[in-house]
Order: sequence, then structure tokens, then C-alpha cells
Amino acid sequence: MKRLVTAIVLLAVIVAISCFSLHVVERDLGEISRFALELREETPSSELETKSKELLRLWNEKEQLLVIFLRHDILDELTARIAELPSLARNGDYGLFYSGVDSILARLEDLLDAAQPSYRNLL
Repeated sequence: MKRLVTAIVLLAVIVAISCFSLHVVERDLGEISRFALELREETPSSELETKSKELLRLWNEKEQLLVIFLRHDILDELTARIAELPSLARNGDYGLFYSGVDSILARLEDLLDAAQPSYRNLL
């Protein structure tokens, strides 16, 4: 009987941790995606550099917790892409800037899809 109770408690702990990690990943990546989408819809201006620096600050803040749940190589790739944005905005390379934001948005969407428990992800 003790083994059954222990197994049920361990299963409940595993489910709770999984739900918490899914919530954190969805919340943080969703917030970053919304900010990046706002940045994508901005017109080329002098504010683009400051807003891209704000996105980098937000990413660095959220990455500290995301590194627990997600693969490091994907996070490093996103960090590099987000870090390029302020210099692209400063130099006026708006085509590269917006394509970089699109690339970041696509990668964040892939991460959100991969975090969702689905048949495709579980099999």
C-alpha cells in the first residue's frame, strides 16, 4: 500500500512540474512574441533602436528561466538574432532588421508549438 501511495504522489509531482513548466514557457515566449510582433509592425524610425534594445533586455530577463526548460542551442540562436537588431536599426538596415524580426517570430512560434503536448510532439 505504501508503494502505491508513493507512486501516486510521485506521479502527481511530475504532472505538477510539467504543468508549471508549460505555463512558464507559454507565458514568457508569448510575451516576447507579442513584443516582437509590435516591433515588426513599427515603421522605420529612431524609436526602432530603443524598442529593439528593450526586446533584448526582456529576452535576457526571460531567458534566465527559459534555460531550465528549453534547449540551450535554440536559446543561444535566438539571443544572437535578437542582439543583432539594435545595430541593424541604428545603421538603417531596415530590410535586414525586419527579416530578422520575422525569423525570430518564426523561431518563437516553433518553440511554442514544440512545448505544447500533442500527438506529434509525443510520438
